[in-house]
Amino acid sequence: MNEAVELLKYHATSMDGYEFFNKNPNSSMPFYNKKHQSYINIEKIHFKVDDPDDYNEVINMLWDPDYAIFFNTDFVKTTRVYNPNLVMIQQRYKKKFGRRQRYFYALATKVEISENKTIVVMTSANINDHNPSNKKYKNEIVKSANLFKTDIDSEEDIRKGKLKKNIEGHSYGFLNVLLEKF
Repeated sequence: MNEAVELLKYHATSMDGYEFFNKNPNSSMPFYNKKHQSYINIEKIHFKVDDPDDYNEVINMLWDPDYAIFFNTDFVKTTRVYNPNLVMIQQRYKKKFGRRQRYFYALATKVEISENKTIVVMTSANINDHNPSNKKYKNEIVKSANLFKTDIDSEEDIRKGKLKKNIEGHSYGFLNVLLEKF
């Protein structure tokens, strides 16, 4: 995750190649999107916490998987906790007409980079979840994530191949959130 954090520090401070977009029309937070190698999406959210007294509460809310719908309305669950600041999640996407439901696993970490800045970063990983697909998955942005190997006791629908594993759909390498206290 160190590589993901370093990449996030770069992407958090650089606007090179990013375009503004807004996933949530009711939000005043700026969302940005960038194409990497013309097919990998990198998403960025710059969240400014105006009231310093709310800073820790906002970080804890963003770190809580129950609040993941704030960024994505699909199903997210924590599948493994390595330590309080490093977890593995599984995210499922709603089924679209004519397609199988999709899912992916990712490692997520929360890092305080200064007294006033915290990073929440998520990077895709190729987890052996016993899906019958023989397809090989590779994270093109956070190369060290490809070295992470683990098995997970997945749900029956995954083991039977009813869901499509979609690491490259979120192998946009990572979703990153930079929180700043003002």
